[in-house]
Amino acid sequence: MSLRKITKYNEDIKNTKLSLIYLLKKCPDILTLISKNILILRQTSKTIMNFLKEANIKIAIRNKDNYNGEGLLEKLSKLNVWCSLIELHFSYCNLGDDGARAIADVLRENSTLHTLLLADNSVSDDGAKAIAESLRVNSTLQILDIGFNYVRASGALAIAETLGMNSMLHTLMLGCNFVGNDGTKAIAEALHINTTLKTLDLSYNFIGDDGVHAITKALLVNSTLQKLSCCDNDIGADNAKAIAEVLRVNSTLRVLMLGDNYVGEDGMKVIAEALYVNRTLQYLDLDNNCVTADGARAIAKALYVNSTLQYLDLGNNHIKDDGVRVIADALRVNNTLHALALGNNGIGDDNARVIADALRVNSTLQTLDLRYNDIEDDVKKVLHESWGNRVGTLDI
Repeated sequence: MSLRKITKYNEDIKNTKLSLIYLLKKCPDILTLISKNILILRQTSKTIMNFLKEANIKIAIRNKDNYNGEGLLEKLSKLNVWCSLIELHFSYCNLGDDGARAIADVLRENSTLHTLLLADNSVSDDGAKAIAESLRVNSTLQILDIGFNYVRASGALAIAETLGMNSMLHTLMLGCNFVGNDGTKAIAEALHINTTLKTLDLSYNFIGDDGVHAITKALLVNSTLQKLSCCDNDIGADNAKAIAEVLRVNSTLRVLMLGDNYVGEDGMKVIAEALYVNRTLQYLDLDNNCVTADGARAIAKALYVNSTLQYLDLGNNHIKDDGVRVIADALRVNNTLHALALGNNGIGDDNARVIADALRVNSTLQTLDLRYNDIEDDVKKVLHESWGNRVGTLDI
């Protein structure tokens, strides 16, 4: 590629995020991939170097080869000399704690990186502590994904201490670790102080009753968190009551994901009652929560009153025909729900027709999931006819 063409690309994408794939396609003569897809710049002219300095480079390693961090720091440092490094996608690379420590060293010096994805890298507490300590110095990182690793309570404690002093991080993904009660309580304490975190994923972490209560207590005073995921954490009816209290008081939480828990009838009833007064929650995931027809009745009543909820997932429960009927009736009145998931709920043909009738009245629902129910093909056809030409999808 000629320097004149490269200069033109520079003008076209100046001050925008430039992906690795784009660079490889447009400027193959100035880049090379070595040592398991780590990007290294070749020596080349000042014009091309200036081009790269003004580009925002996103690096992704998409292989699963073992790369233990040896030489990683040197390679990233060399790259960072020549460009504005804004994203590192290192998920599923088996970097281990050595790799995490190498990246932590980069974070201490880097002033441009805003996204770091380290999911599924065999990172344990030592690696998590190194990352956490580097974030006490780093002032630019906004998104950190360290899910699907082996972070336990001591690693979570180090992250929590960082949250108490870091003012840039707004997304923290800790799902599928072993944070437990103690680690969750430490993070909850940090939420009393932190004023920047907006998204927190603690799903699949064995957080226990004490951890859930600590988080809900923090959310009674925290006014910045907008998305919380606590899927598969053995949350039952008692913890659901604490969550319901949060929904009555908190005015910033917009997304609440509680799938794969045991909320049950009693828990669903108190959450539904909280939705009568809540005016901010937009997304509620209660997939696979042992909810039956009584729980469906409770949430259906809330849909007559609530005017903010846009997404409701009740899939993989046991609401069956009686529960579906009352939800269908609510759809005739509700004009804010955009997406509804009712898959795998034992819904038969008769009440699938009831849903079809409701769809002829409701004009706001854009996504409906009815998969894995007991609906025959002729009734599926009726549902599709009732769905009409809506922009969204109907899955049956």
